[in-house]
Amino acid sequence: MATYEDAIGAFRSGATGLAEALALGLLAEARDEGDLAGQVDALVMLSRVALRRGDLGHAGELAAEARALARRAGRRGLERMPIHMQAAATRMRGAYSEARVLYEESIELNVQLGEARMVAVEHRNLAYVELHDGHTDRARELFLSAANEARALGYDALEPYLLLDAAVIAFESGETERAAQLAAAMRAAVADAGHVPDPDDQAEEELLETRLFWISPG
Repeated sequence: MATYEDAIGAFRSGATGLAEALALGLLAEARDEGDLAGQVDALVMLSRVALRRGDLGHAGELAAEARALARRAGRRGLERMPIHMQAAATRMRGAYSEARVLYEESIELNVQLGEARMVAVEHRNLAYVELHDGHTDRARELFLSAANEARALGYDALEPYLLLDAAVIAFESGETERAAQLAAAMRAAVADAGHVPDPDDQAEEELLETRLFWISPG
């Protein structure tokens, strides 16, 4: 029998179609059993799939549906990933004020739940919102907070994305050669880990590569 871990493993390996099929099966099973937590997990996975495929509106709708179910279950912890996905979909469509509110709400919830790793994740995600909204100094502060938090926790899985963040900071500081080196290190670290970046990180990496390309000599 397939599990949520099977679906997330497929998604992270880049097998998006398999992840979707597994999530649909898990959703049907959870609905048959009246398992609200299982439905939340499956809808979050389908939201991830929609986000990777560029269907940002549908990704947000699925995350909102998952969040409504979590609230119906009366379990605040179940809201963690739906809020995260709502924020990601909102950020990727460029609604930065709305995304900021969602990320701040996510950070507050994760602090309350003692989910320190997720706090670090959301700090760096909020940093990108601030960066794209023109608040560069605030973005730098948040990137630094996320890096310090992750490394204090020994959260090694986040390290490739901290390299991406450092590359973005270097680019914003005019250190384009260093930015290119850090971006290459990030790609190598992700490849070594054997997974595909989440859609929001993939979008940030591609944006940085485009900006580096246009200012490269020749």
